[in-house]
Amino acid sequence: MSQRTQTLCAGSIVAACLAIAISFVPALVGGRDVRTDVQPPGKLIVHEWGTFTNFSGSDGVNLDFRPLGFDSLPSFVVKSGLAGLFAKREVLAQQRMETPVTYFYTDVPRTVNVRVDFPQGRLTDWYPDTTKPLGDSDFAIDSGRTFLDWGPVRLTPQADFAKLQVRTPKGVRLARLPEVAKGHHYGEARETDSAIVERTFSNGNSHFEKFLFYRGLGDFDLPMKLEALGGDRFELTNSGAEASGALLLVRIEKGQVRFARQAAAGANESLELSLPTEPSTVEELAETMVNELTQAGLYQKEALAMVNTWHASWFGEDGTRLLYLVPERQTNELLPLTIEPAPDESVRILVGRLETLTPEDCRRLVEVVTTADANSEKVQGELKSLGRFAEPAIQFALSQEQKPARRERLEAVLATLRPQKPSASVPANGR
Repeated sequence: MSQRTQTLCAGSIVAACLAIAISFVPALVGGRDVRTDVQPPGKLIVHEWGTFTNFSGSDGVNLDFRPLGFDSLPSFVVKSGLAGLFAKREVLAQQRMETPVTYFYTDVPRTVNVRVDFPQGRLTDWYPDTTKPLGDSDFAIDSGRTFLDWGPVRLTPQADFAKLQVRTPKGVRLARLPEVAKGHHYGEARETDSAIVERTFSNGNSHFEKFLFYRGLGDFDLPMKLEALGGDRFELTNSGAEASGALLLVRIEKGQVRFARQAAAGANESLELSLPTEPSTVEELAETMVNELTQAGLYQKEALAMVNTWHASWFGEDGTRLLYLVPERQTNELLPLTIEPAPDESVRILVGRLETLTPEDCRRLVEVVTTADANSEKVQGELKSLGRFAEPAIQFALSQEQKPARRERLEAVLATLRPQKPSASVPANGR
């Protein structure tokens, strides 16, 4: 019940009855047809998916990379002051927290308050916008700590949203989601049955979306460590106090796919993993990933939305990577999510993406870089295939190389990958 209705109820029985009767009359408030009655009955269900991405050499040690320079988001997505203060490609971090999307399911319109914290990182992009302008108390940076407080968020079932009208300078029109280019990966996350999320501002404007979206970066270690031993053999160590979810060890090379599934890595357990010699298909890999996500608690459409969002990155980029389900308790510690009233059901599935440079790939990289001109198509093709991980890969190769002439060539290529002015690192607690 709203504060205003509570005050009226405290006055008299007659006033209370009048307030209840009025509360059921639709009104255009803040450009939206709203009701001011008490929270309706029915369950509130919240599901979320996202990823943590990091990169390590064959020794399993995490390396800094520049995680903000190689992707695009729709223009309506809000970006933090971090992107304005520093050129995106100057920011170094060990972890990229990518595209968590938070879905809400309700059979009736309702309002909830939502806040997410990222104690060991910085939030860099989000949508819808928060209540106050950037830099106000909704968005705080203190030794690397950030949070987003959306405040009251209106949830509207899809069937009701189809009839929802908003007032604009040109008149009243049906509400709609912001446009996304056809085929853009951001739009894949909308392919669910979730309610529409609405953030309304004091000027009457509203932002609509199928979810709350945010992403960020930070410097912290996850318990999973993957050492590449060579010959498609790996040693996986889980130093955490709880078992991981399912794991997929994946190798993509010139369109050929090989992968192996592991049920879990137990707490404080080390496992030997190996890749099969026989190739598989992208379709089989994607289907396996969808099955793991649904088994973990996501709805089928949510799992498909996640896999389709990351299809080109997870299954299209050359390299060796471990994809694993982060324990939900660890997700809650890294990204505390507060929803009031509390949902009847909550599922949060974050996938850890651990990229590694195998000894064979490291040797090939050194050979290519040190035997061809830095501007040659061969070198540039190699760097392009590594994408945002090119700089740490060269850095790791340099740490393994002893020959002065080869080190000099590696350093020259490394210099071309670095920004011209000093890099900005992400503050980390105690680091």
